[in-house]
Amino acid sequence: MHIPHSRPILVSFGLASTAIVMCALLLLEWKDGTAATESFGWVSHTLEIQRELATVEARMSEAQSGERGYILTGQPAFLGPYATATNEVRTRLANLRLLLEDNPGHLRRLIGIESLSRAKLAEFDSTIKLERAGQHALAVSVVKTPHSDSLMTSIRSSLQRLTADEASLLRDRQQMLVSELHRGDLISLGLAAALAVMLISLLVLARGAEHYRNLVTLCAWTRSVEYEGEWISFEEYLRRKFDIPTTHGISPDALSQIEVGLDERNSPDALAEIEIGLDEPQKS
Repeated sequence: MHIPHSRPILVSFGLASTAIVMCALLLLEWKDGTAATESFGWVSHTLEIQRELATVEARMSEAQSGERGYILTGQPAFLGPYATATNEVRTRLANLRLLLEDNPGHLRRLIGIESLSRAKLAEFDSTIKLERAGQHALAVSVVKTPHSDSLMTSIRSSLQRLTADEASLLRDRQQMLVSELHRGDLISLGLAAALAVMLISLLVLARGAEHYRNLVTLCAWTRSVEYEGEWISFEEYLRRKFDIPTTHGISPDALSQIEVGLDERNSPDALAEIEIGLDEPQKS
């Protein structure tokens, strides 16, 4: 049985093309997903740096309050919060060093902040020691020096500038993340469309295959049937294919044709021709 090949070839080509497109879109989806994950990680990284910078500034203020509270009142209760704040400042600055390793410019600025912070913490420790030694006036004079205020102001301004730079970097990374997520959405839509095309192609192919599967090839001259590579009679085809036994009869059309033939043979002209033929002498 010869089946037209145009439709199967087109459908197969469509399926192959759709599969290639889907593979390409899946690769892009994977790459964009990886890039989006990386961008999200950088956003989280920047937010953590901002939190650490804000914590350092807050704890420096708390350490200053504890130092001045102890000097002004002489109450040891201020030393507990002071010690906690100074220890956390050192811990947060060490963590910031690790977080800013990927950004040499910001790391250099952090090193400057660390230097100022060490100087300020050393000043806090020295004034507390003076107060403990009974040199209250000297401790107060150190606190009131312009250098003490300018040092704290420099620390705060440096922390705020570095925080502002990280905020600008955060905005850029957030925009990149949004762009990558948007591109991922477009790729997902493309995947859905490619899948829909493939499903439609499969349906068309299935319908075409079912159509061709139900075709029966008959010989135009003998009316025999091609079945499993063999030409057989229609009765045999019914028996093999559907296990249907057959019998024979005469259809009304065939019966009418037979009656017409008989009538023609029994007509007077036909009988006369037969008699003439019988009267003619046979040649020896």
